[in-house]
Amino acid sequence: MVGALAAVVALVLVAGCPPPNGNEIRVTVSTAGEAAQELTREELIALSRREAEVWWYTSLPEEEAEAFLARFEQAYPFIEAHLVRGSTFEIVRRIDQELARGEVRADCLHVLDPAVFDDLRRRGELYAHETEHSRHFPPEYIQGDQWAAMRAVTVCVAYDTSRMSVEEVPTTWPELLAPRWEGRIGLKDAQTGGSAYSQYYLLREEYGVHFWREMAVQHPQLFRSSSDTLAALTSGKIDLAGGILGYSVYAAADEGSPVAAVWPTDGVPMTIGPIAVVGRAPHPHAGILFMDWSLSDEGQRAIVEISGGYSVRDDVDPPSGRPRLSELNTMTHGSVSWTEYRTRQERLQSEYSRLFHPESE
Repeated sequence: MVGALAAVVALVLVAGCPPPNGNEIRVTVSTAGEAAQELTREELIALSRREAEVWWYTSLPEEEAEAFLARFEQAYPFIEAHLVRGSTFEIVRRIDQELARGEVRADCLHVLDPAVFDDLRRRGELYAHETEHSRHFPPEYIQGDQWAAMRAVTVCVAYDTSRMSVEEVPTTWPELLAPRWEGRIGLKDAQTGGSAYSQYYLLREEYGVHFWREMAVQHPQLFRSSSDTLAALTSGKIDLAGGILGYSVYAAADEGSPVAAVWPTDGVPMTIGPIAVVGRAPHPHAGILFMDWSLSDEGQRAIVEISGGYSVRDDVDPPSGRPRLSELNTMTHGSVSWTEYRTRQERLQSEYSRLFHPESE
């Protein structure tokens, strides 16, 4: 008992400070009957109760993020959850600025770019945390004991059903390059969104940079969010959303908007949004508790219900009325490591900027 108490005290003393020499702090949540661990679940909850709050930085749309945090607070009412919301790359810049200043406010991070988490891991800026839920996730969607996929999103083509029939809608990505769509395609801007950058990367891998050069000649209209893209679609400013999050299309249709999704037969770009605890988190135990709940059966069902995205957990069904991931011809990052993906990111973002934002050069 004395040894266990000493381990807990040591963790309390270290957890509020930066990991020494970049090393991760290893915290394991265990269940009854398992071998002795550094920190039991009961001890984790006690320490989380003492911290009393958690700060979540995320690219999840604000209304959905707030609903998700409300579910967490119902499960753990002694923790006050705070939200910092922005686009993927806005959140990444903010995290980097906080780390550089040594004034970290973030506890938990969730954005649609696994390479960001790989970069933070290599820099020693993520907590190590073994969770009992890891066995439910495919190995390619969990990085050791530091991050795991909180959700997966897919990109589709969308159209206005009041102005166009499904037979007119392209069913492959190269069909978007036909002359009739010049100036009439809407794209989410890859300078702001992780899913949009992933789409750029995956279609470039499939069709080469020539695809995007020809797309640039089409003069697509660029938007910061899926909601902006859908507004342009239903107002007639564009005829096709040529790269939009599928769940946003379904959500708009459920609310009565005349929009529908088409899943390209040559491949549906898919990316994952991991979740992790920042290594210098001011409330690390509450962050770990939030991450663990987010990956649990309850948390994963909540994110599917609230966001309409997919869970890659093996015992959680897709959103009602949506195709399963196994039914889609998904494009994924395959054998490319997240480190390599991150290494190429700066170069490809510059390439994208030259093609679609030449005025910024």
